[in-house]
Amino acid sequence: MVSRFVFARSSCAFLVLPLALCPDLLAQSSATPGASKLAADVVVSAAAEPEPAVSLGAAATVIDAQEIVASRATTVLDLLRTVPGLDVVQSGGPGTVASLFLRGTSSTQTLVLVDGVALNSPYFGGTDLSGLSTANVERVEVVRGPFSALYGSDAIGGVVRIFTRRAADAGVSGHASFALGNAGGKEGLGELGFLEGDLSGTFAFRRTLSSGDQFNEFFSGSSLSGALTARLGEGATAGVVVRRETGRTGIPTDGATPTPQRSTTSDTTAVELPLSFLLSKNLSLSASIRYVRDRPGYADPADPFFTWSTTDARRAGGRVTASGTWGVHRLAVGADYERTLVSNESNFGVALDDASTRTFALFGEDRVALLGERLVVTAGVRWDDASTYGSHSSPRITAAWRVTPALKLRAAAGTAFRAPSTGELYYPYSGNAALRPEKSNGYEAGVERTFARGVVLEATGFWNEIRDLIDYDASATFMDQNIGRARTRGVELALRTPVGARSILRASYTYLDAKDLDAGTFLLRRPRHRASVTYATNFVAGGAFSLTGMWVGARPDRDAVDFRRLVENPSYLRVDAAVTLPPIALSLAPFVRLTNLLGRDYAESSGFPAPGRRFTAGLATAF
Repeated sequence: MVSRFVFARSSCAFLVLPLALCPDLLAQSSATPGASKLAADVVVSAAAEPEPAVSLGAAATVIDAQEIVASRATTVLDLLRTVPGLDVVQSGGPGTVASLFLRGTSSTQTLVLVDGVALNSPYFGGTDLSGLSTANVERVEVVRGPFSALYGSDAIGGVVRIFTRRAADAGVSGHASFALGNAGGKEGLGELGFLEGDLSGTFAFRRTLSSGDQFNEFFSGSSLSGALTARLGEGATAGVVVRRETGRTGIPTDGATPTPQRSTTSDTTAVELPLSFLLSKNLSLSASIRYVRDRPGYADPADPFFTWSTTDARRAGGRVTASGTWGVHRLAVGADYERTLVSNESNFGVALDDASTRTFALFGEDRVALLGERLVVTAGVRWDDASTYGSHSSPRITAAWRVTPALKLRAAAGTAFRAPSTGELYYPYSGNAALRPEKSNGYEAGVERTFARGVVLEATGFWNEIRDLIDYDASATFMDQNIGRARTRGVELALRTPVGARSILRASYTYLDAKDLDAGTFLLRRPRHRASVTYATNFVAGGAFSLTGMWVGARPDRDAVDFRRLVENPSYLRVDAAVTLPPIALSLAPFVRLTNLLGRDYAESSGFPAPGRRFTAGLATAF
């Protein structure tokens, strides 16, 4: 009944998609061209204004610049694999379709932002992060739970937000690297930043090439990113942020059938124009204009039935927020506007020709600090009015109580929704213009305890009920209908501790009970148990080392050949490592990255084997 919710159909998904909070303990690497301007103990994505972690009422994970550098990760997807409550499922090697399941919700129910621009496709929802590069990425935040009160549609499971790097040091600085690896791996990266008077900027380019273990298994991708910020006067700034990701991926098989000429392409451009003004000591105004264009493609000249498909999905809009502090209250109010346009064409003809949706929203939030900031209560509500489904309201409330300096209790409750996508509404073979939004009620409670020597243990229990899930009705109407129900609940445990002055150890465990309430079965591709451990250190000045182990338990899936048959995808252990040595001659620092170090055979998506052992070695330099 809820197959679209529980199962991303790997054989055709590309046709339609078409750390616990971590103290800043790692010293600045010599390969990092500028420190992060955002403190690791502040979370930006969980409220209308940046919130100190000690008073945050929701579960969140921050991955800062030092961790990104130490991991030597080339994609944001690899940074997310150890986040508590988040499951990454990729249908094969680099560049293949990847889905995020946050607290058991589907990939269409997790909002992904680059700076303030939503990447979720208006065509059939969801975000494919397989090719999103870490080039010019300063920080990644994951906030878990329903966040429609702040962000509107798609934030049922939570929000993944990626921040572009900003220059922090006066003058010009840069970073470059080049590396080679097995399986045809090649990669090059160049980053440049400058800060001169009232003007600052960063620019980055990354090129990645790789092959796989099967014929026609390859990936080639490019990333171009830039950000400019200008100070216009006292308390006023303006900027522009641009990111473009392109890629081409070979698809070696369709289930058990070889597809030697099948490939997919991706082309995503995101632009944001942010503005901010300090109107008075206690009042500020921020605004932004946003645009994203996603153009996925598919081609298989050898397929006698489905030969090619192209999609052009565009999303444009703006947001304005005013916030101020009066006594114990920090108030924020704002408005959002968004318009989407989607076109799709294939060898069958034109399916959609600039199909359009419009949404206008108003939101407000009140943060109340009591008992000298020991008790913080934040309440917010958002009202969305759309051209397709009418209006919808989303309230949310959180509370954080520091019982003692070492003990914090927190709780959160709220509603969230996902608007029907343009494809679900208007696709000629299954669309239904009468669809309603998917809706959820979410709750969580957590405790954070700090022990001696900076050891922090965090435990969170969550419960999410989702109704009106959109699924294809194959028995009666042969259209998409609001006929699904699901429930996800579980426990997240996270441990973080410094090891000496230069190192950190993180560990997490997630228990998940994710059920299709109509069929009474466990949701597909969600493991009941998963765990991870990461150790990172700056062992000498300019040198860094990280070691990560990830264990994912068994989970139900559909057979890659006979989609009707359920199978159990077995558990797997993956170990990754990276080491950067101190600079040698000409300021060149050697580095090595090892992925799937133990060479384990496993598949995140049944029938689509993950890559075997991969190693990359190269040189990096900074100035």
